[in-house]
Amino acid sequence: MAISSTATPKDTRWRALRLRCDAVDRRTERWLLLTFYALIILTVAVEVIRRFALNYSSVWGEELARYAFIYLAWLAAAAAVRDRAHIRIDVLINLGGPRMKRLGWWISDIATLVLAVWALYLSISPVLTSINFGSVTPGLRVSQAFFLAAIPVGFLLIAWRVVQSMLADIRRMQRGDPVFDGQKLFD
Repeated sequence: MAISSTATPKDTRWRALRLRCDAVDRRTERWLLLTFYALIILTVAVEVIRRFALNYSSVWGEELARYAFIYLAWLAAAAAVRDRAHIRIDVLINLGGPRMKRLGWWISDIATLVLAVWALYLSISPVLTSINFGSVTPGLRVSQAFFLAAIPVGFLLIAWRVVQSMLADIRRMQRGDPVFDGQKLFD
């Protein structure tokens, strides 16, 4: 006796694509964070060796490490929003019950989303100005717009992660699960 599946090949392809997209969504930030962190360490190590062993340093090394750190910081901020791992004072939320926690997280997420969208809007102007005037960095001789774009990219990722968090909270609420409190540094 054969068991037939109700899933069509189209549904199976859609599910496979969704699973791949979810995996990329979960892992991309971590791999980018690792890449930028390794780039900073490697660049600083090379520059220290060059400065103290060879009595010579480059102009581009300090710039590359600085801009990699800026991208690292914004990507880490988005990753922390995803994991709800930012530093917070949640005494009032913890005093209440599950409804108070859910309300507290919703207020927090909405405030974060409003701030991220507003900051995203404000941070686009310097990037466009840099593109219009063709400004370049002094050492790397690369368009400064690429490095200024770290701020709008960071706020865009933060806004995206907040929306994902809010949608996950809706799904938890529909299932009757408790709200996700996030990663805690200290208990």
